[in-house]
Amino acid sequence: MGAHFSPCGRFLAACVACMLPRLEADPGQMQVHQEVTGAATSPTRHPISAHQVMYELRIYSLEEATFGSVLVSRAIRAAHCLTSIQFSPTSEHILLAYGRRHGSLLKSIVIDGETTLPIYTILEVYRVSDMELVRVLPSAEDEVNVACFHPLAGGGLVYGTKEGKLRILQYDGVHANSAGSTSFLEENMAEIIYSPLED
Repeated sequence: MGAHFSPCGRFLAACVACMLPRLEADPGQMQVHQEVTGAATSPTRHPISAHQVMYELRIYSLEEATFGSVLVSRAIRAAHCLTSIQFSPTSEHILLAYGRRHGSLLKSIVIDGETTLPIYTILEVYRVSDMELVRVLPSAEDEVNVACFHPLAGGGLVYGTKEGKLRILQYDGVHANSAGSTSFLEENMAEIIYSPLED
């Protein structure tokens, strides 16, 4: 479901499909799994129910002493909608982008007169150290094809939509906090929209 090497070279982030432990799975459906002969451990290689599979965002170690170990992980809802996974330039955060609307990504519904407008999560930012969700970007119109951080810390991020728009979110340095942080995670982001189809 996507993977990315950290700029520091110490980590690999990946969204992986995992089998639910037998105690959590439906016993009636687990019998189907047990009867399949020669089934691989990958849930995509044998006929099992989709709700026996969960998806995790995992951080793997690339350091020699702990190579391949899962350092931290977190269950991801709507992983089948993911289009991008990327580390920040400092390797402290991970950006996830979603390219489809899904019920689990629904943030709110705005009712304006007779019009109902659903708002969906399109970007999420997680802190690598503990997989805490630290920022969500919702949208009523966008579905993201790809998203990435600027290569310089504090430079913001960019994402492209399925409608051909390029949205750039840049940090407004005028409102830096007392520590002088220029992190994307600050609230003061200026948006620049490029729409090639309108040029």
